[in-house]
Amino acid sequence: MKKPAVLIVTLFACTVALWITLRATHILNFYSVPTTANEPTYMPGDWLIASKLKKVNNNDFVVFNGPDKGVWIFRCIGKENDIVEIRKAVVYLNGKPLNDSFAWNEYYISKKQLLSIAGYINRNKNTVELINDSLAIGNFTTSELKQYHLNLKPRLAADTVNPAIFADFRARGYNEDNLGPVKVPKDSYFLLGDSRHDAFDSRYFGFVKSDDIISTVIR
Repeated sequence: MKKPAVLIVTLFACTVALWITLRATHILNFYSVPTTANEPTYMPGDWLIASKLKKVNNNDFVVFNGPDKGVWIFRCIGKENDIVEIRKAVVYLNGKPLNDSFAWNEYYISKKQLLSIAGYINRNKNTVELINDSLAIGNFTTSELKQYHLNLKPRLAADTVNPAIFADFRARGYNEDNLGPVKVPKDSYFLLGDSRHDAFDSRYFGFVKSDDIISTVIR
């Protein structure tokens, strides 16, 4: 084998070995988003790059071992000793409303209003569910509401206990839109999906231990 060919084969083998090592140690991983739980930030099929070398900070997306032992991805809302609360679907961190204009929440919207913003809906891929001939429920961020010049009533969970809520939260009478205040325990995180009414997140399975964090999304 000629020297150039040997060099190419060697470089290829080294590259493959490095790639395998990076993935096996979670120093660098690539993930394809499988669900709608983090829309509109990440759509199904989007690719993410994550690394265990990046420290988890609030607002970061983290990759972790989910309740079913599969690999899950959600946004970190609170870390150890943080106080998290949700009031009428508005998230508070340490007593202050969270600037989460990136998150989708559900709002009642008339069919007439829907027609007036049809172009925006198609472009931004807001999800809409018709209730009847004149009313629908749409997912919008607060930024989108301002952009569309809409003043809509949020759709909130009923004042009843949701049996799917995490047992400790359920015992306190909390639900997905009214929860806490709760203090994040030591070596733990409180995670939420950006599509707040389409995410099985810490409201349902509780806090995530640091040992279950695989890596932090860097892109």
